[in-house]
Amino acid sequence: MITALIIAVTVAIIFIALFIDERGTVKEYKNPAQATPAQPGQAVMSRPTVDDQDLWDLTPDLVVDVVKYNGYVPDRGEDGVLFMIQGERYFVPTDMLPCVAIMKRFNISEGNYDIALMREATRKTTESRWMGKCGLSDDGKTLIFFTASLEHKYGHFRDVFNDSVSVVNDIENLFGETYNKMFSDKSDLKKLEANGIEIPPPSSREGKIVS
Repeated sequence: MITALIIAVTVAIIFIALFIDERGTVKEYKNPAQATPAQPGQAVMSRPTVDDQDLWDLTPDLVVDVVKYNGYVPDRGEDGVLFMIQGERYFVPTDMLPCVAIMKRFNISEGNYDIALMREATRKTTESRWMGKCGLSDDGKTLIFFTASLEHKYGHFRDVFNDSVSVVNDIENLFGETYNKMFSDKSDLKKLEANGIEIPPPSSREGKIVS
């Protein structure tokens, strides 16, 4: 399920990045070989030099450098880079470049959480956000929060890194609010039932959304 979420987000980003410009219109593809040469008196656009580090292709080694640049201590592994912020672990897989994901993963146990309710909360949370996503593994033992994007160049990923971390934190906070609210509502209904109090039908409950 988690892999499917990452793939779905990545495919959407690929289509948007390739075919839509900043104004929301379809880009017109032009072969560089067919470009109109500059006329006398026109300014010729200068090209960056090959040693401009912002234009370096993003590699696993440069992902490590991005983490360092943004003030964190990277721990390089075979499949990605681990770093910590205020005691919490974040992970950047490097085996899917140029697709880059920043994620947080948590091990959970059914004894501490309502797994069915948690799965529903991840669905609602994911549907309410475009960039940030969350999911629960099929076995119900791993909860993940992540954001994914296409990052071809070192300079861009370096500059948006902290913003991407914020997206992950935002989706985690939203999930927590969603799950706690759903759990509270469910607990309140159980208490009413246990005390023999009649529960009004869903359609008459103010503020409740009936699916």
